[in-house]
Amino acid sequence: MIRRRQFASLLLTLAVAVLCRSHLEFVTVPDGPRVRRRLLLNVASWAPAAPIYARGQGLDLSFLDPKAPPDVSAPPKDAELLPSGLATKMLLRPTCALSKSIPLTNPDCERPQAYDKVLIDYTGWTPNGKMIDSSRNEKRLVRVDSVMKGWTEGLQMMAPGESRRFWIPPDLAFGSNETATTKPTGPLVFDIELYSIQRQPKPPAELSAPPNDAETTSSGLAFRKIKPGTGKERPQLETNVTALYNGWASNGDLVLSTSFGAQDTFLVREVPIEGLKEALQLMVEGETRRFWIPGKLGFGATADESRGLPPGLLVFDVRLMSINS
Repeated sequence: MIRRRQFASLLLTLAVAVLCRSHLEFVTVPDGPRVRRRLLLNVASWAPAAPIYARGQGLDLSFLDPKAPPDVSAPPKDAELLPSGLATKMLLRPTCALSKSIPLTNPDCERPQAYDKVLIDYTGWTPNGKMIDSSRNEKRLVRVDSVMKGWTEGLQMMAPGESRRFWIPPDLAFGSNETATTKPTGPLVFDIELYSIQRQPKPPAELSAPPNDAETTSSGLAFRKIKPGTGKERPQLETNVTALYNGWASNGDLVLSTSFGAQDTFLVREVPIEGLKEALQLMVEGETRRFWIPGKLGFGATADESRGLPPGLLVFDVRLMSINS
């Protein structure tokens, strides 16, 4: 039987769902040895990472936003000020050093590199306390060097389980010129909790174009030899080979890697990237090369051509382990 308080709560949930144009769904929730069915209001479809506003429907739900911290207007005296101008304060120690008796510099406290990916939760405010962004609906997986400069610097200070508050000056955020961006400008404050680190292979420095000393084939494929091989024969389209490789898009995202489950033994003709097919046929056993594959030999030169895959230049490091047949 539904009690009066439960019934009132259900009516409120339904009303919010209608006004916010979101949807309801039942979820199964473990409850000890039992399993309960609970009604979930899913607002992710209309307001991912944005304040919960429904003023257009005559209702302001901003009271549901996470409250701004009391020191949102300026860093407190116990905050650490870094040379870049970024200020930070630890809110929760990392799992590797929960006790204050364990130093934060102990070997178990691993921290991400700029090219690694991290799983985080965050909420951000302007200095006047207005919430500007939040991952409260879903944790976010980001590459450390793909976000604002203040985040890139701050995330590399953190270890899994750690929470920090960052006071980010405009030059490490989105700047001060309101007409130059649709993003919030001026100083910003973020609370970030880091859950885990996904290690990534370090991308090459030359991601936007091949270096001047690279060799180029008639098709436009560019390459540089990194390590000579020991074999004499080169594979053909019908050859079965074993190769190790990492491939990156021009923005540094890892797109294909045998380190993360991509197939390492295959027929050359089955490779879905034309430039990589050509690349493998240039190599001998034991050799390592870096290839710069233009968009026309990759997934496509433009976003329309690539159909959701990374367009433009691809960079691959390939080691041909063996020619099998």
